[in-house]
This record gives sequence, structure tokens and C-alpha cells, in this order.
Amino acid sequence: MFNPKYRLLTLAILLFTFSSCQPEKPKAEIAAEKNKFVFKKEQQHFAKASDGCKSDSAECATIEMNFPQFKEKGAIFQQINDSILHYVKTALTFEDEEIEASMNLNDLGNRFIQDYNEYTAESKSQATEDNSDPFITGWSIETEGQVTFESPKAVSISLSNYTYTGGAHPNSNITLLNYSVLTGKPLKIKDLVSNQSKLVQLAEQKFRKTLELAANANLNDQGYFWDGKFQLPANFGIVEEGLLFFYNSYEIAAYAVGPTDFVLTWEELGDLLDMSKLK
Repeated sequence: MFNPKYRLLTLAILLFTFSSCQPEKPKAEIAAEKNKFVFKKEQQHFAKASDGCKSDSAECATIEMNFPQFKEKGAIFQQINDSILHYVKTALTFEDEEIEASMNLNDLGNRFIQDYNEYTAESKSQATEDNSDPFITGWSIETEGQVTFESPKAVSISLSNYTYTGGAHPNSNITLLNYSVLTGKPLKIKDLVSNQSKLVQLAEQKFRKTLELAANANLNDQGYFWDGKFQLPANFGIVEEGLLFFYNSYEIAAYAVGPTDFVLTWEELGDLLDMSKLK
């Protein structure tokens, strides 16, 4: 049976593999440049648990987060760090909750624990009214972040999130963040590739090849893309091998299919890619 937590671990290993590989071809010289240039950074750790965890693992809410923050001076890296931290904070909120500018991780962690305590109290109260046993499950949030690429002009970060707050199954996703080191602003795919139509054609070919789908196979019939039309994912990242395109669960297929990803190498991208933005 598909387990998104194990899938998330596999993808984290995959990203680590990409970040440690060393292409030998000339067009992949950017990978060699990365090995010479590394920014100062530090993994930040945040953890919190409800009081119930001390005595009952079933009535327990936990938070475990690890993510990178750059230790370089200047407003640009502060802007990048603030952006990374914002995405980390979103893992601690429900869809209808807002993140106030003044709220730090500890504030949001306390709110998450408070939400859990209210949930358990309501479950127990309802069970008393129904003269039944309360149905209570543990909650958990796990975030693991790492730098997958860095050069004098760009950095890319992967944030893997696993969340369970009751329900039929947990939710897991990966967010890929790319930034210009020259401006501190996010790098979008259109910043790196101007000819989007050719990129889509190339990406669809690689998508089909990765999933072993025939060139003329209807994608919807194969279980992908609700309207049968290929489209790029919202998520892309820079890795040592090239550009990683990542579809989270539910994005293009049923939950049971899980995430889908593929890489367009530097060689495959060729002149489509504006390497001046990266090296």
C-alpha cells in the first residue's frame, strides 16, 4: 500500500543524490562550479510536543522541523532566509489560519498544540454525551529542508513536509524554492527558459519516457492529468543534474499514484536554458 511518508523519504534521498552527482560533460560545468562555491549556512531545528506525549503516545501532538538558513551578511540573504522561513511556517497552519508578521515558530507551534488540545477535549466531551469511547489520534508535523543547489548567482532549496491531523491518510508534499543570489527574489521557470512552448514539448517527452508511456497514449486514460493535457508542475527546482520537475500528490493523478517527478538534464535543455542566470 502506498505510504506517502516513505515516498517522501525516497524523494529526499533522490534529491540528495542529485545534489552530490558530478556530471563530466562540458554543458554541466555549472555542477563543477558549485563544488568550488558554497555559501555559509546552518540547519535550524525546531521541535515541540504536547503534554500528553509524556504519558500517552496516542494522545500526542509533535512538531519536528529542520531547515537551512544562510549565514551570509546582507539584505539579499536576509530576504532569502525570510522567504524560506515563511514557507516553513505555513506547514504549521491550517488553510483558514493566517500567519501574522509578528508570529514566530514558537507562537505557531503553540497554536498548533492548542488546536490539538481543543480537538481532544471536544472528542472526549462528545464521547461522554454519546456514552462511548472517544476516538483520538495523534497529530504530527515533520519538515525537512535542504539546499539542493548553489552557485554565485542562484540557490535552490527543497522543503519536504509530512502532516497528519486525523483523517483517512496523512498529507505530504515537497516545495521547491529557487532564488537569485543577485536580487534575493524567487527565480521562476520563465526567468530561466524564455521559450515555454518548446520547454513544454521537451518536458512532456521526458515525462512519458520516465513513466514508460507511449508517445501517442492518452494521458488521462493512463491516469494522469484530469483533462488529458500535459502541463508543467507548479514546482520545479535546480539540482546538480539539471532542472527537477515535481508534481505533488493529487496534482495530476489520484492520491494512490503518489508524487511524480522527472529531471531535464543540462544536456537535454541545451540552448533553451539561460545559463547566465545560474552560473
